[in-house]
Order: sequence, then structure tokens, then C-alpha cells
Amino acid sequence: MDIFVTLFSFIMALALATEPIYFLDVLPPRTVAAINLVGWSFVILLLLVRFDFRRRIYLIAKNLEIDTRFKGFEELLSTLIREVRRKHDAFAINLLEKKISSEKELSRALESIVALAFRLLNAESAELALFDRESGMYHSSFVLGKPFRTSAQAMLNNAVDGGKEEVSPDVLVHPITFSGSVLGTLRVALKRGTLPGQSDREVLRLLALQGGLAIINAQYTDQLLKMRRSSEETVKAKTGFLANLSHEIRGPLGIMLNAVELVLDGLCGQITADQSETLAMVKTNGEHLLDLINDVLDYAKVESGRVVPQKSQILLNDLLKDIIGVVRTQAEAKNHKLSLRNSEEALAISCDKRHLRQMLINLLTNAIKYTPDGGTIELWAERVPVHKIRINVKDSGVGIDEANRHKVFAAFERVENAYSAQQVGTGLGMPLTKKLAEVNGGLVDFRSSVGKGSHFWLLFPTIEYSSASTVLEESEAEHRVEGKGEAILIVEKEEGERKMLTRYLASLGFNPVGAVTRLEALEVLRSRQVDLVLIDNSTADNKGEDLIAGIRENSTKANLPIVLVSSRAFAFDIEKYLKAGIDRCLIKPLELRTLGVTIRKLIDGTFSGAVLDSSELDLTQQKKNESKPAKGPTRVMELDDILH
Repeated sequence: MDIFVTLFSFIMALALATEPIYFLDVLPPRTVAAINLVGWSFVILLLLVRFDFRRRIYLIAKNLEIDTRFKGFEELLSTLIREVRRKHDAFAINLLEKKISSEKELSRALESIVALAFRLLNAESAELALFDRESGMYHSSFVLGKPFRTSAQAMLNNAVDGGKEEVSPDVLVHPITFSGSVLGTLRVALKRGTLPGQSDREVLRLLALQGGLAIINAQYTDQLLKMRRSSEETVKAKTGFLANLSHEIRGPLGIMLNAVELVLDGLCGQITADQSETLAMVKTNGEHLLDLINDVLDYAKVESGRVVPQKSQILLNDLLKDIIGVVRTQAEAKNHKLSLRNSEEALAISCDKRHLRQMLINLLTNAIKYTPDGGTIELWAERVPVHKIRINVKDSGVGIDEANRHKVFAAFERVENAYSAQQVGTGLGMPLTKKLAEVNGGLVDFRSSVGKGSHFWLLFPTIEYSSASTVLEESEAEHRVEGKGEAILIVEKEEGERKMLTRYLASLGFNPVGAVTRLEALEVLRSRQVDLVLIDNSTADNKGEDLIAGIRENSTKANLPIVLVSSRAFAFDIEKYLKAGIDRCLIKPLELRTLGVTIRKLIDGTFSGAVLDSSELDLTQQKKNESKPAKGPTRVMELDDILH
């Protein structure tokens, strides 16, 4: 056939080249000669192109291990197209990128491989057998077509051990392996009278490779799920430890700070100037200790993914003025020049306001801390290209060497230099700032030179500021709270804290009544009208005593407000109380003024906030309660060994 096609092409080209001879009587000789030259050039070019094309086709066929003997050009070209299509089909299922997360999905993937082997090799039988590591035997899991005419075990063992590949000339066997480990085998029996070629073996090899990818994909996904479960358990253990640690520290620390606050407010009698100065120092250091504890807790929450930002529209012009006021006392204590560059335009971003305040305070206190006395610190916001707002903190401090750059945002790391070694802290301020920036859709970065200071900045997408959406916020501490003799039941087993709360609430004009146990609390409720109940979590944690339910059952007042004061900082610790229907949860140590404002608003029915502050909410806890999909049925028993 190839000879006839070649001869026909040559005759057609020859006719085209010799045709101008018939026009010698019509056209000038030179014109005829030129046309003749073009025609013969075309003949030569056609022959050269065809020769080069044949050479390339034969070369590609050899590279694809296709037998080129006794095949004409057109037949070889047809065979080449068919083999390319077969190998494309063998790769088309793409089991590497597909997620295989269940035995059912793995079964379907392996079944598709057996079906492809049956179709692409025009087989009589196709089988994928899985290897059992415990017994050292192969178990037939997927079979398509007629039963095999030869025994399986010896043939499969020979294929894996590198022995004779085919016991029968029309049977192909290829091991399914990964990194030297045997996972199974793929066996195909061709139709009678059909001998396998090298290209058939190559197709089988590709399909066996796909089978290995499917099994490894399933194993990898299973390991990821195990790691995820282990990670969740580790996070829960870590956050549980931190919650217990905070319980042990926050309780006593809260009593100390609140007691100092009572004395400084003159509720325990007049104090001298020296006593006031000493108590102020105690309060300052107590608040510093609280900041360190909060840094550890906040970092754990963000790291575990438990913090979801409550974004709002923030006008930076006003916020930066407020932040400067917060840190000004610290700066003046070291004789720093602290300045704010005002912006004439309204710069606004979308961010969690509490998170942004915390990030800016971290950056500014770091600048104050690592700048020797008499330095300069600048704060400003500016619009930068690609619709971004950059908030800058620049200082004239000791600076950071490039070799220590990686330590700045690493947890519990400290930059090593003589001045930095003298500073106190947990090493969590900057890592926390980085994580808070990321969860709010921003980033933090810096430039620094040793001895020349540092320039840190936060970068967030800009938004169009709308004054209509601005909500004026009131500071609870600025409210003047006055009690009207309302009865407040304080259920607290710690005598010191109970007395302190009683003294403070009495000074506001409330009528506090103390109770230590559940029985005492219920007795108070039965004997008199109570306007609000204040419960400490240590009292409510008594097993077998549903204190909140008992209070609601024995109260003579409908919708009695209940406030829980907890030394545990995580929502999962007080989840049962949230479900029981408390009206407000305050985390220790709390400001007494904040407690007074909360009590006043709850009694008056004007409180409109959340039960638990959004900064404390564990939103992932809600996701755990969502319905989970049921597991699909197991189709192949041997897959359990593969996945586990």
C-alpha cells in the first residue's frame, strides 16, 4: 500500500513538473523553463519532506517501543496514533491529584484501572490483586472478564520477585510497587492467539503505576486525617493546660488587683501618699503579669485557629490618637519623644478593632522597650500603591541584625544583644502581632539596621470610609454607677474575694448578700427577693450540683439576671454554663468598674452585648456540633489493611 501511495504522489508531482512543456508553442521558452524549474523544485521538496517525515515517524515509534518491522509508512502511522491514544487514556484518570479519602473511593479508582486494562489491551481477563503483608499472599480483589486459565499465586510471586514474567505467552503481569514496597499486582490475559508486544507491556506498566498512586494517595490521605486528629488532640491538651494555668494564676491575681483598686479608691479608709505610690507600683506590676499571661493565652488561641476576627470599619485617624495616649506614659518614663503624624485624608480599613489595638500596642511598646532613653518614636498611617494602607512605627532604637531577622516573629525567641538581654517579656508580642495581622487579612514586616533603629509596619487593604456605619462607643469605666438598694447574691466560696466584692458593691449603693454553697444560695433565694446573682466558676464547677438550674427554679423573680465570673479564659471551659443560659460571662481578672456597669445594665434591662466577649469566643466549638456525614460501606475487605 505504501508503495502505491508513494508512486501516485510521484506521478502527480512529475505531471506538474512536465506540464509546462506542452505550452512551448504558446509561452516564451524562458517562461516555460522557469515554470519547469519551479515544478521540479516542488517534486524534490515533496520527496525530501516525505522522506524526513517517514524518518521522524520511525524514530518516534522506536522511542515508544513500537515494533516497526514489516510495517508500511501508513500502517506505522496508524499504529503510532493508536498507541499514543492508549497511553493517553492510561494517564487520563489522574489519580495523583484526586483526593481518595475512603475505602469506597479507593475501590472505584482501582476498578477503573482494571476496566482500562481490559479495554486498552483488548483483553480476555483483567485482575488487580492486593498484597497482604501479614500472610505474604495476594488476594484477588478486582476481576473483569473470564476467569484466568492459570493459577495466580506463583505467577504473581514470580512477577514481583523478578522471575519469569509470563507463565503463559498470552498473559502479562506487572507488580504494583512504591519505593520498593509491594502493594499488589496487575494481571491481564490477552485473547487467544494474541501475543503481547512491548507497547502492551508499557501500557500495563503505566496502569500499574496508576494503581500504586491510587493506593499511596489513600494511605497518604489516611495519614493526614490521623495527623489532623492528633493535632486537634494536641491543641486541645495545650489549650486545656493553658486554661488550667490561667485558672491558677488569674484567680489570685484578680484578688490582688481588685484589692489594690479598692484601697486606692479609698474604700478601705484614707491612705498616705507613700502608701498610694507603693500600691500603684503593685498594681502596675500586677497588670504587667496579667499582660504576660494574656499574651500566652492569645497566642495559643490564634495558633490553634480558635480566633475568628469580628471585623468592622475602622477610621485610623481617631484610633491612632487613642493608641498614642495609651503608651505615652511608658514613653515619657524613658524620656522618649513620641509623635503622631496626622493625615489630612480619612484612612479606613476593615479589621477586628481589638486585634488592631493589640497589634499597634505591641509594636509601640516594643519600640519603647528596645529604644534607649531619650530616643524618638513615630507613628503614622499612609496610603500606598495597589489600594493598601500602611501603618508605620519607626524608632531610633538598637536595631536588629540581619542574622537575627528570623527570630523577630518566632515564638519565645529573643534577639541576642546586650541591650535586648536586659528587657523582660515572653517573646510572644511580635509572633502574636504577625498571626493577628494574618487572620485579619493583612501582614506585618520591618526594616532595621543595627544602631540606627527599626521601622515596622502593618499593611491592610483600604476601604471607603462611611460615617453612616460608625457606631459611637462608650467606655464602661466612664459610667457612674449608682445602686438603689438592689439585692445582689454573691455565690463565692473564697472568703477574701467574696468580702472584696461585697465591699465594692455596697460602696456603689447595692445590697450584696454572700453565699458559699449551693444550699446557702437557694436558701437566700427562698427567703428574699434577689435582683441579680453573681457566681464564681469555682463554685459552679461542683460536680453533681446544677447551681444555675437550681437558682432559676427557686427564684421568685422572672428572668433573674445571672453573671458568671470565670478564671478560665476559654469558651469550652464554660460551655455548659453558656448552654444553661447565663446572661453575662466576665473573665478574671476583671475591672470592678466594668462589673458595676454590667450589673447596673442587666438589672435595668439595657444590656445589649454578647454573653461572652467575641475575643473569648471559641467559634470552632460550634463547628464540632455540626452533623457529620456517615461513612460509606466497605466494598473490599483487603482495603482495610491498605488504609491502616
